[in-house]
Amino acid sequence: MNQYKVPIMQTHLDFHTSPDITGIGSKFSKENFQMALKIGELESITVFAKCHHSMCYYPTKVGVMHPGLNFDLLGTMIDAAHEIGVRAPIYITAGWSDKDAQTHPEWRSVSKDGKYVTTVSFDESAAQDEMKEHCAWQMLCLNDGEYAQHIYDITREICENYPVDGLFYDISLADGGVCYCASCKKGMRELGLDIENEEDAKRYYVMKRQTFMKKCADIMRRYHPNATVFFNSGGADIYKPEFHEYQSHFEMEDLPTAWGGYDQLPIRAKYFVNTGKQTIGMTGKFHLDWGEFGGFKSKEALKYEVVSMAIFGAGASVGDHMHPDGEMELQTYENIGYAYHYLKRITPYCYGGESTANIGIYLSKDRTVNEGLSNILLQNQCDYNVIVNNHFAKYDTVLIPNGVVLDEDGIASLESYLQNGGKLLLMGDALVKDGSFQINIGLQYEGEPEFDCDYLVPLNPCDDLPNAPLLCNYPGHRTTVCDAQIYAEFITPYFKRTYAHFCGHKNTPHDKNSKSYPAIAKSGSVVYLSHPLSKQYFEYGSLYHRNYFMRALNLVYGGALLKVSGLGSQGRCTMIHQPREHRYCINAIYASPIRRGKAEIIEDILPINDIRFEIKIEQRVKNVHLPLTGEKLEFCETNGRVVFILPKLHCHTTVVIEY
Repeated sequence: MNQYKVPIMQTHLDFHTSPDITGIGSKFSKENFQMALKIGELESITVFAKCHHSMCYYPTKVGVMHPGLNFDLLGTMIDAAHEIGVRAPIYITAGWSDKDAQTHPEWRSVSKDGKYVTTVSFDESAAQDEMKEHCAWQMLCLNDGEYAQHIYDITREICENYPVDGLFYDISLADGGVCYCASCKKGMRELGLDIENEEDAKRYYVMKRQTFMKKCADIMRRYHPNATVFFNSGGADIYKPEFHEYQSHFEMEDLPTAWGGYDQLPIRAKYFVNTGKQTIGMTGKFHLDWGEFGGFKSKEALKYEVVSMAIFGAGASVGDHMHPDGEMELQTYENIGYAYHYLKRITPYCYGGESTANIGIYLSKDRTVNEGLSNILLQNQCDYNVIVNNHFAKYDTVLIPNGVVLDEDGIASLESYLQNGGKLLLMGDALVKDGSFQINIGLQYEGEPEFDCDYLVPLNPCDDLPNAPLLCNYPGHRTTVCDAQIYAEFITPYFKRTYAHFCGHKNTPHDKNSKSYPAIAKSGSVVYLSHPLSKQYFEYGSLYHRNYFMRALNLVYGGALLKVSGLGSQGRCTMIHQPREHRYCINAIYASPIRRGKAEIIEDILPINDIRFEIKIEQRVKNVHLPLTGEKLEFCETNGRVVFILPKLHCHTTVVIEY
């Protein structure tokens, strides 16, 4: 069990402030700072020690105090927060530090071709008077060299002089995963690694970055054993599990208006809440992105985002950026407080329970595959959990998408699960190793796709599928039947689209006389989809591909404990069981994000009416009610299910089923 308790209502306060600006903190006051925290109903605020400009905001012997600052701003903020019972973890920049990069170019990260590593928008050749793009920074090497030692010294200095609730290291794992600076090349040679071998360089990077994180945490815990530590920009990355051990908790930085929309949070939250460590979602008060002065998200949008975090099991953190003069913008904290006041009301019904989701998904290494799968399920109101450590047994049905190969222990666990009544859906090349399936699924694997596209053909057409060949931009893998029933096939085009052979503007049409292959096949409790339909759906969004997937899933899936109709594809619904309270809690949200220019925003949150819920539970239900309003809902029991209608949902509703 994780020993660290992290508050669920937080603000992350940035302060990346140019040394060319004067009067730093000149309008800071304890009264204004505390008022903002109270208005925002905060339990924690991450304050700043060192920023991306390399400036420190406290008297330092290790770094450089901001030349425009004449008092200990860090210490004053910590004292002000603690005085009103608010936690104040401390921010330290790591991978981006502008003046350090200029003063010590030997500290910078270097690519294999000898060039300095920067963010995409940084132009090494730009003249001093040219406009600088947003988020243009130089990367510094943290692989336990001189710059890492500088961060260790900063850490020690802070820990010796301040009451530390926690440390937050930013830009810790965002520099590409390799470095060829002089220090790294020397270190690789000393360990007998081949500098020319990129895998060796990656191995060295992982080893040394783990060392960096461990040393930072060890320094902190020598002085403050109960403090938390988190390494951002990769520390809460599903696809970097090698760095998860070093986090006391996870903070999922995710600004949906600018970073890929509102569909990224659920799958990340479902993964990290299953690790046993507390998980916090992190959005921003900004209209778009970090550090946007004068940019605001609407209060309703912020409320929706915070509630989304809660219903998927995560706490909330909202990012802000303080003005150089140190005055807190109270409008920001009114907006945050509006969202957190609501979160406080629903907290008892979102946390401290066990998810009732009975679909488990095994993650691919391809983000688009996973998010596409998550979207298909959520848009069909099929709640799910992410499988961690091959724990299959608690799920009715397990989904394994393309790109997944299991080790021997994983295969043994999966086969035991199937022998004990478990059900399985595979896609594409899932569980294909050395040209064969790793388990018996009644099919023989013949090979990867031969064409650039192909066409799905249902054998038994129905209303939600076209009675005609359906284009698949990501073609199916070829199999032959050994012992399986076929529910759909695919046929191929006349030829690949090349400069030598092409037809029209886009894809080559299907050849009606081509050989057909199984597209959906079922053998016992296993269903196989030859196409990577979740990736297809993520990239192209066709409802028919989503319907094909659900048709295949329903061939084996025993059905959810919670069934919802009338919530629409943009609605999200989860249910948890709280046995101590003798109740189940349903949380449903609805909003319809829309793209406006560069941003995906939430503006109109319209009410929806008459949502039907069916719940299959063992206990005898006493009553169904809405705890936020006190309203009781009529219910009936039909065919072993409790059925009731929610008359109205506006943004969010909690329903409690007591037994």
